[in-house]
Amino acid sequence: MKADQQEQYWRNTNYRGPTHPVVKAYVEPKLDLIESVAPFAGRTVVDIGCGPGLFTHHLKQRGAEVIGTDRSDHMLAASMGIECVQADASDLPFADRSFEMAFEANLLHHVDDPAAVLAEMARVAKDTVVLIEVNALNPVMFGFSMVNPAERGGLKSFKGYLERLLREAHLEIVRFWTTGMISQNNTPAFLVPLLKIFDRDFPFGEYHVVVASKPSS
Repeated sequence: MKADQQEQYWRNTNYRGPTHPVVKAYVEPKLDLIESVAPFAGRTVVDIGCGPGLFTHHLKQRGAEVIGTDRSDHMLAASMGIECVQADASDLPFADRSFEMAFEANLLHHVDDPAAVLAEMARVAKDTVVLIEVNALNPVMFGFSMVNPAERGGLKSFKGYLERLLREAHLEIVRFWTTGMISQNNTPAFLVPLLKIFDRDFPFGEYHVVVASKPSS
């Protein structure tokens, strides 16, 4: 899907805010995994493709010095209380190694050139790159990607595909989890207590969570 069509998709989608109970149940277990190997507190983080700031908000709550970027002014307008910059993820307006961590959630499967975005993430990060992406092996995500043109990139979001992108960006995988069955915008609140049992590493979880590092020079 072309960029202008993606933008129209964002404008027609209403997102729950970062403090919504379902959003918190979606975000926090993933940040717990990441933080077990890559702490946030006191570190500089850029959240690329931050959207309405769902992760940006919680990164800030965990003590990160965080800035969000997104190419959509509509999405940034919903990011209340968060420092944000409008920018294309494949051409970030930051110097090399500007941040200790480059972070993205649900961005790569929406862009035309995920390798270019990942290269930019590696460029602006000093040491750590974090990805959260849908899992094409999950039946819910596979079906959603099939019926929604804006999510079609999720059909190739397999573990091996992400591993290849990371290798090509000269990044080394520190940890790779596949986890969760809670969707930030679609899961009914009453199902959250039942679905929390899937907040563990298993092949058919809805999301891949990856922490990668830049090799020592």
